[in-house]
Amino acid sequence: MNEAATPTPELRDVLLEYEKVQQEEKALSERKAALKEKLAMHMRSLHATEWMPDVDGRLFKVRYRQATSVEYDEEALRQRLGDRYRHVLGPDPRKVRRHLDEIAPLLEPSLEIIGSPVPNKVKEAIATGVVSADEFKGAFTKTEKEYITVSQPAQTSTEQTDQES
Repeated sequence: MNEAATPTPELRDVLLEYEKVQQEEKALSERKAALKEKLAMHMRSLHATEWMPDVDGRLFKVRYRQATSVEYDEEALRQRLGDRYRHVLGPDPRKVRRHLDEIAPLLEPSLEIIGSPVPNKVKEAIATGVVSADEFKGAFTKTEKEYITVSQPAQTSTEQTDQES
């Protein structure tokens, strides 16, 4: 990666505009959150889950719900409950995803229920002759996606001092 590339004037303008839009998005997101909180306060005061006000001849539908989230101190419970800890556990999709390589062999018997074709496994099965490429004709779609992110890396204290000067 080139650390200090100098963009063309056009790309400089694109990056500056992009940064401006990101800042506007952040400000809009904060404004929207504040407005949602005001609406939530109103809905709580009404003790209502739905409200349909008419504002200047336009009908709005406001829905409100509360959800309780419980987060456990897993290490404390593991120590307190010992062997009984297993009795209070259920699958956690985030942990499954994080440890998928370790638990994949355990999931093998259930793949027909929980699995989906994976491109590299399809290629491997075709290459080894387990399946033929013809069997896949018309049974898939391929889409190309592009991803781009723009951010500003953390500056060193020297760079911050240089910019502040």
